[in-house]
Amino acid sequence: MMWVLSGRLGVVVWVAVCLLAWTGCGGAGVEVSGKVTLDGVALDEATITFVPMEGGQREAGWTMVRGGSYAIPAASQLGTGKFRVEIRALRSGGGDKGSQNDPTLMAAKEIVPSKYNSKSELVAEIKQGKNAVDFELKTK
Repeated sequence: MMWVLSGRLGVVVWVAVCLLAWTGCGGAGVEVSGKVTLDGVALDEATITFVPMEGGQREAGWTMVRGGSYAIPAASQLGTGKFRVEIRALRSGGGDKGSQNDPTLMAAKEIVPSKYNSKSELVAEIKQGKNAVDFELKTK
């Protein structure tokens, strides 16, 4: 038996099917949260990025670290699997004026060692559901 829907009902059913196919069937999603410290002190005004290490993952996810805490909600559509983690925190560079061509630019210095960002050694295994991942960073 074949069903044929026409008119408004057909359009509504077609839109509903497309939305389900596009968003998935409503799984719990992936949430990641945790704490970040640098030399035992809560890191503030920083960013944390989860970069996929395996094929098939959706995309990188990032958020701000405030007061030593971060949270990436399920709505970000972060995938599961292994992720390289990059943590960055820029601070004013002190006496440097920045660019002579643009006086609004200020010199900045990265306070987090490169082994935690551009050359990150941090890896997190993210699973379906809620994940708590803390990072205790050291400058020495």
